[in-house]
Amino acid sequence: MASTLPLHMYVRPLILEDDSQVIALEAQGFPPAERASPQTIDYRLNTCPELCSGLFIREFNDAKEVKAEKLIGHILGTKVGRNGFIRLEDMGCSHNESSNTVAIHSLVIDPSYQKKNLATLLLTDYIQKLSNQEIGERIVIIAHEPLVPFYERVGFKVVGENKDVAKDPAFAQSKWIDMVRELVKEEYEN
Repeated sequence: MASTLPLHMYVRPLILEDDSQVIALEAQGFPPAERASPQTIDYRLNTCPELCSGLFIREFNDAKEVKAEKLIGHILGTKVGRNGFIRLEDMGCSHNESSNTVAIHSLVIDPSYQKKNLATLLLTDYIQKLSNQEIGERIVIIAHEPLVPFYERVGFKVVGENKDVAKDPAFAQSKWIDMVRELVKEEYEN
């Protein structure tokens, strides 16, 4: 049976040179009021690239040389402080390096690659890397209510409704749910 997953797929940290693909994918995945601005994306890629991860497909030429890398999914994160959850003030160019809380601001998969469990693959890889690198103690996210079951399947727990982001008219149209997942380093026996 043939796989429905794309060939030559891999995950790597995002770099500033990926910004045009990240901006384009962000525009495909979110309505204008919810997407990160190009300035915010550049800020995150410059300030905390270790919290930004991309799912790519390599394209090869006839000589079997890499001719292009196509971004088909990404996660953009920062660290948030104060109360340990995402606040409206954290949605822009904000990062608190001393915090132990990683905030995922966007998780998006190219619409033509959705329904293949790639968001689960990317998020699971992200959680594993952050856990093993001991970058923080937990990950938080604010999710649209219909996406809560997806995040619960990868270990996030509902904390409650996020009323802070709903103060902004751009976000007030939806119910936003605070979710958290502890980061636990995997121990291996030799």
